[in-house]
Amino acid sequence: MKNLNDKVVVITGAGSGIGRSLALKMYKLGAKLALNDLKKNALDKTLSMIDNPENIYTETFDVSVKKDFDLFAKNVINHFKKVDVLINNAGITVGSYSVSETSIEKYEKVIGINLWGMIYGTLCFLPELRKQTESSVVNISSVWGLLGSPYQSAYSVSKFGIRGFSEALAAEEFCINSGVVVTSVHPGGVKTNIVRNIEGQNLSEKQLKKLDAHFPTTADKTANKIIEGITKKKTRIVIGPDAKLMYRLTRFSNRITMKFIVNWAKKMMKI
Repeated sequence: MKNLNDKVVVITGAGSGIGRSLALKMYKLGAKLALNDLKKNALDKTLSMIDNPENIYTETFDVSVKKDFDLFAKNVINHFKKVDVLINNAGITVGSYSVSETSIEKYEKVIGINLWGMIYGTLCFLPELRKQTESSVVNISSVWGLLGSPYQSAYSVSKFGIRGFSEALAAEEFCINSGVVVTSVHPGGVKTNIVRNIEGQNLSEKQLKKLDAHFPTTADKTANKIIEGITKKKTRIVIGPDAKLMYRLTRFSNRITMKFIVNWAKKMMKI
């Protein structure tokens, strides 16, 4: 996909962070946008940052609810008559819990939004995407979809699932020569509101700023890399120096990787 001009781009979780940055940048590149977020005020904030917003369709709903996603897809297709790019970006985490402390309800919530939301979105729009000469599905996984994170088992499960689904679908689309490029995105620490939005999180603003200091990549830089990956038809994008380091470690030595992660986790737990 050489450029995004006049392309219809669907973005979930567009009310903040990476989703908002993607929406703003893609609109400037001439894309028509279909945006979702769970929070209307967040989505309205994104829209307020766009000069003369036209050709933008929005809906507020929970991506883990299949019937709502189905209706959104139907409405988007009716509105724009086509879809060229789908970015499944919506995601949450639930704080730092050990595997044994993570309740089934927490697993269900994180997997529902992160993984099932991605699956629902892909299945909703895939038939329409296959009608285009070239199109793109972009699923936001994480560095924790490349290796497991201590005290983030629910998040890691969901992000590994996104990676597995994306790689399987990418191979299938190659098999049938559909023109749909499926991309799995693996950012490291990105300065977004995901930590601030954790339910029951009791971190002070000082602690949150310390956490941000350990996140080397901004949402804008991440969005730029994703857009570049779409235009170059990449099937995997690893973003940020921390993610690239850990990705290389996994290819070199699992034992060394495990020691690195343990030391990282201990440092984070002290914040």
